[in-house]
Amino acid sequence: MSGRRSRKVELVELNDRDRRVLARRHPEVSGHTSALVVVTSAEVREAFVDAVRQLADALNDGERLQVERLVDVLAPRVDVPTPRMLERARQEALLRTRLLRDFGACTSQQLAELGGSAAGNRSQLAYRWRRDHRIFGVNHQGTTWYLGFQFDDAGQPLSVIASVLERLGAWPEWEIAAWFVRENGMLDRRRPLDLLTDDPGQVVAAATYDAGRPEAPRHPAPSL
Repeated sequence: MSGRRSRKVELVELNDRDRRVLARRHPEVSGHTSALVVVTSAEVREAFVDAVRQLADALNDGERLQVERLVDVLAPRVDVPTPRMLERARQEALLRTRLLRDFGACTSQQLAELGGSAAGNRSQLAYRWRRDHRIFGVNHQGTTWYLGFQFDDAGQPLSVIASVLERLGAWPEWEIAAWFVRENGMLDRRRPLDLLTDDPGQVVAAATYDAGRPEAPRHPAPSL
């Protein structure tokens, strides 16, 4: 040994048999196809272990980064809502549920039965009234509903509804529905739906005023 210079680090690669023996003692290393044994002197042990760990992290992170890039490519693009948007959607969902529950609504088939239509196509009556802007419908979970306050006891559209829709027709239909059930300053804090038969002229005047406000909704209503 006198002619051999002392080395601070020795590296040995284990053969298959020794690797299997190592895996029995240390199961965490099983599954790998190569095993290296490093022997160091005490003076370089800490620095060497730190360097090896950094190298291992870099190699493992390299694979992780590749996976992340693949995820970015393969994952569908998602528009993440802000908390404010989520809260607004929650409030809107509550309002829509309350409108349908508190004021009642008909499908096109139910409306045909209420109006005494004998047409073979039960949805034709509602379609025609909606097309002619005599009534409006709101979509909820894939179904179009016609809120009950638009009709008289015989199931016919109140004439004031068409006059209001002439003013508010550029609004989304859920916005129109909300307008009817909210207190209105032009009506001494009364709701438009409460005056549809008693004072329809005031309801139309309120709709005319609200349609002209700068902050009024301007989105087109859904197509038929």
